[in-house]
Amino acid sequence: MDRDERRRAIAEAVFEVIESRGLAAVSLRDVAAQAGVSMGSVQHYFQSKDEMLLFALGHMRDRALARMRAELARLPEPTSRQVVRAAARVMLPVDQAGRQEACVAGAFYSLATVNPAHAAALREGYARLLSVSRQSLRAAAQAGEIADGIATDSEAAMLLFMVQGLIGPILIGVLSPQEALALVDHQLDRIFRKPSPA
Repeated sequence: MDRDERRRAIAEAVFEVIESRGLAAVSLRDVAAQAGVSMGSVQHYFQSKDEMLLFALGHMRDRALARMRAELARLPEPTSRQVVRAAARVMLPVDQAGRQEACVAGAFYSLATVNPAHAAALREGYARLLSVSRQSLRAAAQAGEIADGIATDSEAAMLLFMVQGLIGPILIGVLSPQEALALVDHQLDRIFRKPSPA
């Protein structure tokens, strides 16, 4: 295992600790135990808990992107609507990987309210997601796939933050994953034109 692989393995251990015991349980010692390595090994790759958590936050983004690519790979020639829905599905805790990422993200939000470095990383992530969301709807509009009267930039923001707002209700059982995805589909039905009959 090379250095980057070891750092990613430690990040995965961070996720497992947060998911099972919460952010308060994250220490270099607990993460080392979860990863099955010595505390010295963790300290070799991360000088502090904060450095380890910031790396884990970046790894979570990379992991979600990899899941998004896998989701799209299952669609032979995805439409713009299918791409947007796939992105929403990856962001929502509708499977075990998504649930773990949602638990971890929630922990990072609470940390970000008192830690400027974490807040900056999350703001950067939101800015990137919002940019991609807007670009996707603009491209769909240029292709004639968006319904009349839709302001793509505003709709992209509303859709992104609606999806984010569904995460908590799924995690605590207010909504099932299927109910949340039905709400996403309801919004997509409003934004995208219905396909012409063949």
